[in-house]
Amino acid sequence: MTLSAQRITLSLTLLALFSACSGTKPVGDVPVSREETRKEDFGKLFGAEFLVFGKPQNMKYGEVPGGGPMRVNIHLWKATLDTLSFMPLASADAVGGVIVTDWYSAATSSSERLKLTVYIQDRQLRADAIKVTVFKEVNKSGNWVAATSDTSTARQIEDIILSKARDLKIMQKAQS
Repeated sequence: MTLSAQRITLSLTLLALFSACSGTKPVGDVPVSREETRKEDFGKLFGAEFLVFGKPQNMKYGEVPGGGPMRVNIHLWKATLDTLSFMPLASADAVGGVIVTDWYSAATSSSERLKLTVYIQDRQLRADAIKVTVFKEVNKSGNWVAATSDTSTARQIEDIILSKARDLKIMQKAQS
C-alpha cells in the first residue's frame, strides 16, 4: 500500500471514529428547561454549567436523576465517599453502588500503593451491605508488582464506613 493510500485510509478511519463520538441527540430528547438540563447533567464534572455538584432542588433525598430511588443506601454511599476522599477516584456509580479508586501511595510509604473497590449491595444500613476489596502493589526495582493485601485492612475500612454511615443517619433523623 502506498503512503498516500495509507493516509487516506487513516483519515477515513479517524473521520468515522470522530463522527461516531459526536453524541448528538434526536430533537425530541433535548431538555427544554434549565432544570431538566441540570437533572440530566447531575453529578457530571463537565455538565452544561461546567461544574455541576449537588442535586436539583426538586429532587428528593435519596433519588438519582431520572426520578427513581437510589438502589443503594444513601448513608453508606456518602460515608464511603467521605472515607475515601483522600484517594483519587477512578469511577463512582451511584445507581450500581460501585466506587473504584485510582492507585494511591501514602507519603510515608512510596514503595507500595493501594487501590480500592467498594461495593454497596443493599438499600439497608447493615454490615453485610458493604464489601471492600483492597489491591496492593509494591515497587520492586522500578516496577509495580502485585502483592497480597492484609484482609484486616478491608475490614477496617468497612468498619469506618459503617460508623460514618450510622452517624449520618442519626444526624439526618435529628434534623427531621
